[in-house]
Amino acid sequence: LSTCVKWFPEKKGFITGIAVGAFGLGSLVFKSVIQFLLHSKGVSQTFFYLGVIYITLSVIGAQFLKNPPTNYNNTSIKNTSNIGNNFTVLEMLKTRAFYLIWVMFLFGSMSGLLIIGNAKDIGIQLARLEPAVASNAVSAIALFNASGRLIWGTLSDKIGRIKVVFLMFTITSISMILLSVLSLNYITFFACVSGIAFCFGGFLAVFPIIIGDFYGTKNLGANYGILYQAYGISA
Repeated sequence: LSTCVKWFPEKKGFITGIAVGAFGLGSLVFKSVIQFLLHSKGVSQTFFYLGVIYITLSVIGAQFLKNPPTNYNNTSIKNTSNIGNNFTVLEMLKTRAFYLIWVMFLFGSMSGLLIIGNAKDIGIQLARLEPAVASNAVSAIALFNASGRLIWGTLSDKIGRIKVVFLMFTITSISMILLSVLSLNYITFFACVSGIAFCFGGFLAVFPIIIGDFYGTKNLGANYGILYQAYGISA
């Protein structure tokens, strides 16, 4: 992610959306692979085969990663206020803004993780859907999750990160409230959880760029790694 942002300083949201969109689609692609391995090989062997797949793809993919030349950013960046102002982790942790961003990311992640992790059960118990129908809805939600990363990331390049975050929180809040007060059927269930998943994907695309905008791209990998702890805690 850090490398991609350095190559595309004028389209940070777009390129981050592509990167984390692939991360979102991974769950959709590997769902069938994991189910197949579980049924045919068992739990322990499934972990082994997945480990082999992941390390192979990661090592091969890493060979193609390369930082841009030293003067690349100076000739490419426009509309960026932090040129030459790259914060280290310790410098970032001394700013008040980081903790506000951290709390925002904590709550932005919480609703998405809650819904995505329990979408099938919500569909069966509250919307009274058949298990097969609820499972299909979950697959569709994964697509909204992945597409939200690309769409919100790209939109943030055009209208600004903070406006996009405000829109995502608004849609998420309305969807969560409607899930609580409506008598759910297939359409209302699908609309609400898709809206939440769509925005959840956006949070994962936009917040890395907010950290890059505020604290520079040189140490983005380390700085975003600290912010990402909010995602783990929200789970």
